[in-house]
Amino acid sequence: MLTRDLLRFDRRKERLTPRFVDSGSQLLRNLVRDLAAVYATGEGQSREELAEAVVPLINASRSQQVAKGLNKLLLDRCTFRESQEELAEARLATFQAAARHLRSGETNDLTAYRLAVARDRGSEDPDRLAEGLHADLPVRQPLLSFDPIEPEPLLDRYNLALAQGPLYWADRLTLEIWEPDAGRRRQFFRYLKWFQLLARITPVPEITNGFVLELDGPLSLFDVPRKYGFKLAGFLPAVCALYRWKLRAQVRLGDLPSATLELDDTLGLKSHFAHEATYIPDEFATFEAKFRQEAPDWEIQPHTPLLDLGSQEMVVPDFSFQERAGGRLVHLELFHRWHGAHLPRRLATLDAMESPPRLAIGIDRALAKQPANAAVLQTSGWFHAHGFPFNQFPPVKRVVAALESF
Repeated sequence: MLTRDLLRFDRRKERLTPRFVDSGSQLLRNLVRDLAAVYATGEGQSREELAEAVVPLINASRSQQVAKGLNKLLLDRCTFRESQEELAEARLATFQAAARHLRSGETNDLTAYRLAVARDRGSEDPDRLAEGLHADLPVRQPLLSFDPIEPEPLLDRYNLALAQGPLYWADRLTLEIWEPDAGRRRQFFRYLKWFQLLARITPVPEITNGFVLELDGPLSLFDVPRKYGFKLAGFLPAVCALYRWKLRAQVRLGDLPSATLELDDTLGLKSHFAHEATYIPDEFATFEAKFRQEAPDWEIQPHTPLLDLGSQEMVVPDFSFQERAGGRLVHLELFHRWHGAHLPRRLATLDAMESPPRLAIGIDRALAKQPANAAVLQTSGWFHAHGFPFNQFPPVKRVVAALESF
């Protein structure tokens, strides 16, 4: 991701257009290669030292904003040693030793005083001891490893990041997709759930395997806009992997008036999701492992189907489960704390359907406790029969109980 100051875009009237770069530019490729070389050979150097090393390259570039953006993406591929608790303890012990020697009044000579403190801490070098006092600060963290990348793929990611950035400030978003490949279509909807996004999905009657998705934007939420904004922006590579797509979002950047951002498949944005091993979020992987261990009577299905709720509305469950003995197929949809706008409509639809699907409902407690939602849950027969609250992610026992409720 790029920070706000690194985003490049043109604003004309009410339209926002990212200023993409040419990934085939030899100048930019050389710049990426030179910047990457600093990190590739910088193992053991601190963040501060690496930052100083790239300054001449950034200053010499035609566009410092582009160079800084590329450098940010390369930094994201670095792993630094995190702060260690023992360093904080050692710093405290050094300060305590310094205080003891100062109170003792044993010497008024600064050099002798510093040497006495160093020896108290098992060192004969006061300067080295002083340098290590703040070794756990972020700027002092040493580089452990760097994930290399070729110039062209990084430039493609830079263009993608320019498109992702404004979505962090989106108010609402509409996405039109057409994907004839069933496997890619399933993967797209799987990413939709893995990023914990909830969309109103309607099929396009005149286009087979065409859908319109309406998603809330981060700025439409009150309590978790920052976290949701990262999820929405992070989802864009999944969109770019589709055959045909068009995205339209209302964006408010800072104090500027609202503007429209339009992106589509003709822009040449490339998804790195299509070239990397499938990523499964930790909470999903942990849940699946626990479920297989604790629920031997049920099996998690590899694919979740689109469920038709009537009125041209589709639902993508988070999980689908098959009973090993009886063969029952039951689905589970999770409502996280930023899904408040969708919860009342979903429950009302399920309560009113004559032949509803077997869809269990899990609701984050933070969402369930909101007064308006609490009233909805009290009157929903579907939730009382097939729903449950959870914290962060649902426990296996409650999921199994909801499955058995059918």
